[in-house]
Amino acid sequence: MRTIPTPPVEPVMLPPMEQQTSRTAMLREMRYTGVLKHVAEDLAKMESALPPEHRMTAKRLQREVGEVLEADGLAHVEHIMDSMHDGYLRRLAQDFPTLTPTELRMAAFLRLPMPSKEIASLFSCSVRSVEKHRERMRKKFHLAPHESLTMFLASRV
Repeated sequence: MRTIPTPPVEPVMLPPMEQQTSRTAMLREMRYTGVLKHVAEDLAKMESALPPEHRMTAKRLQREVGEVLEADGLAHVEHIMDSMHDGYLRRLAQDFPTLTPTELRMAAFLRLPMPSKEIASLFSCSVRSVEKHRERMRKKFHLAPHESLTMFLASRV
């Protein structure tokens, strides 16, 4: 049987303005999430020092912030990416079911493209952690050593 060669797939890179808009929106949302996490942590630390009549308010605020953070997490990043990229993360998760939620979020940022150092600061982790995630993702995508993860993610429509 003879196979017909298929032309190489050209990566679909987002236009520079759309990349910047996507990056700005995601950075803003991640910063808000970071601020909320710090507020919840500070409330927990100061709860015991508050007068009894204010402890209930502090607990309620902690609970509300926790609920917002749980609801936002990956779902919020997915919503932003899906609305800007027509269901990109949903399709990626379906095509590669072994991807973790963290890897899916990372894929969203790598597709923009965003450097590992910037991703590390958003995820509050080390650059080395981001590099390890990239390495695991490359394995899950079965990429050859010469293939770019960013180009692979950008080429997926």
